[in-house]
Amino acid sequence: SSGINAEYGEDVKISEILMKKYLPHLGLGTFQLKAQDSLYQVIDAALSQEIRLIDTAQCYKNEDLISSNLADLLPRHGLTRSDIRIISKLDPKFQGTEKASIAVQNTVDCFGGYVDVMLIHWPGASKMKGTDPRIRELRYQSWKVLEGFCEEGKIGLIGLSNYTAAHLTEVLSYCKIKPSVLQNEFHPRFRESEVRKLCNEHDITFMGYSPFGQGDLLAHDVIVRIADKHSIPPSRVLVAWCLEQGVVCIPRTCRSDRVLENFKDVASVVLDEEDLRDIDSMNDQHKYCWDPQNVS
Repeated sequence: SSGINAEYGEDVKISEILMKKYLPHLGLGTFQLKAQDSLYQVIDAALSQEIRLIDTAQCYKNEDLISSNLADLLPRHGLTRSDIRIISKLDPKFQGTEKASIAVQNTVDCFGGYVDVMLIHWPGASKMKGTDPRIRELRYQSWKVLEGFCEEGKIGLIGLSNYTAAHLTEVLSYCKIKPSVLQNEFHPRFRESEVRKLCNEHDITFMGYSPFGQGDLLAHDVIVRIADKHSIPPSRVLVAWCLEQGVVCIPRTCRSDRVLENFKDVASVVLDEEDLRDIDSMNDQHKYCWDPQNVS
C-alpha cells in the first residue's frame, strides 16, 4: 500500500489519521478566486491564521495560480509543501476512464507530482441528463482512475463531493479503496443528516462547503444575535458551529480581511446550549448550491 497508509500501517483507522494528523479542521475555499492579486493576498492571510488546508477544483480554473502562489508564499511563512494539504476535484466534464486519467494527471503535475486529496466533484457528467443510464458507469470509471493514482502514491486520499447517501452507498459497493472524504454543502439550514450518518458509519470525513449559505446566513437574525452576544463577526459564529458539529469547514472569501474575520481565534469560540438550540431552529433543508438529488 502506498500513499498515507504506508506511513501509518494498515491497522490505523484512516479517519483517525485524517482528523488528528492529516486533514486540518479548517480550510480555505477558493471558488471564484481567479485574480492573481486577490488570490495571493487571501492565501497569505490564511497561512498567517495557521490555515493549512486549501480547497480548489479543476473547474475553478485556479490550480496553476494556487500552485505558483504557494511556491512564493510557503517559504515566506517558514513552511514547506508537506506542511499544507491541497484538495482538488475532477471536473464533471472529465468523467470516465480516458478523460479522468488525463485530467487527474494534469492536476497532479500542476502541484509538483502529488495531490493530498482528490475528489469526484459531482455524481453526474457535463452535458448529460441526470437520468442518463451511462452516468453510473462513467462515475464508476472515474473512481477506478482515482484508486489507481492513489495506489501509485500520486494522491494521498480520494473522495467525493455532492454525492447523496444513495450515490455514496453505490461507491461503497464497488470500491477497492474506500472514500476518505465527502465534501457537501453544509450550514444551519442544510444539515445532510442522512449522508453524515453514513460517513460516520464508514469512517469518512465529512467536509462542509458554503457554511455561510452564499453569504445569506451572515445577515440571519439568529446568527447576528449570537454574534453580538459573543462580540464576534457572524461568519465566525457559523465556522464555530460547523466545528462544533464535527465538520471540516472550508469557507471561501475573495478578501484577505475577511479571512481574519472568519478564522481568528475561532477555536476559542464556545457556543452555549441556548446558541445551539437557536441555530437548530434554522434547519429547514434549504439548499443554496447545486442539487444532486436528480442525478440517478
